[in-house]
Amino acid sequence: MTPVSGGYAVDVPTINVSDSARREHATVWSTFRAFAVTLRRFFTSLFKGDIPTINYPEQSRPYSERFRGTHILTVRDDGSLKCVACYMCATICPAECIYIEAGEHPNPEIEKFPTRFDIDMMRCIYCGFCVDACPEEAIIMSREHHQSVYERFETIWGIEKLMARPAIDAKGPGYRPNRPMAEAKIFNKQEQQACPFPSHLEERHPAVLYESMIRRRG
Repeated sequence: MTPVSGGYAVDVPTINVSDSARREHATVWSTFRAFAVTLRRFFTSLFKGDIPTINYPEQSRPYSERFRGTHILTVRDDGSLKCVACYMCATICPAECIYIEAGEHPNPEIEKFPTRFDIDMMRCIYCGFCVDACPEEAIIMSREHHQSVYERFETIWGIEKLMARPAIDAKGPGYRPNRPMAEAKIFNKQEQQACPFPSHLEERHPAVLYESMIRRRG
């Protein structure tokens, strides 16, 4: 400590950090260590088959059953849409990417149905709010996410494309909050028999128990 007027000053050694770091990282030893990591990963992948990469898009990894991919409109047994045009999905959508036009349904027991149902996939943020809000399980999400197009208008999916259920036979359905109820409503009866994914209606899911309770009371 150096005495100065009014007190003492502390002598702090000065170290040139940049020069020290430059000398440390520029050594031959650091270079060999880097090559050793590269060679170790190379021979591990070559002889043990531990290859983290895949030949995409020819190969793809399995996705979770809760994967939020492109949307699917589910149908009734007669092939008509489950959607009743209640606008709940369009109302809750934070991206405002859902557009619906309602019409009178020919069946007197069903009030409305969508004459137009569009989703702008470029604006969609795949949050799944529309699936959560739907009271009819009329919309779920798939595990498909490929949307390579040449024109902007091709990213606006209408009823026909949303009913196509993209790649669902290969990958299975994606996010749907009430899974047992949704799986029973994805296909009509003929398609359910050919569906490779087993039904989970036997599970004691709250939605299944609630529907059973309503039937017993009725």
